[in-house]
Amino acid sequence: MENVNNEIVDITFVDNTMIIIYDNAPYETLPITKESYEKMYRCWLVDQPPFISDIYKQKYMVNIIKASIHNDQGCIADLNNNFQVENKDEVIKFFKYMRIRDLTQEKLKWNQPFNNLYNKPVVNK
Repeated sequence: MENVNNEIVDITFVDNTMIIIYDNAPYETLPITKESYEKMYRCWLVDQPPFISDIYKQKYMVNIIKASIHNDQGCIADLNNNFQVENKDEVIKFFKYMRIRDLTQEKLKWNQPFNNLYNKPVVNK
């Protein structure tokens, strides 16, 4: 979540901690805890909540929100289980996606005038 101008090159998992390694040598340490999920929520989801087409909406985003706002223990457990070395490739993809996620263009696709969406002429074949 830090080093936004650097690319994530790897994540290692040590003792319930994720160590996010960036290009040019900086790294970030994130414990696999509710506090880190709250940080993810504030950093990524307060200003841009999950959207219809978000690819990680169900698996990560909803759990992060419920863990942060409602202290949902089931969601915290799911996140704790997902942020593990066995899921390293998916975790890296998730972090990369969240760091560049910008829904401006995506929202425009869904915010069409009602007439444009439903009142299209019927084409006879």
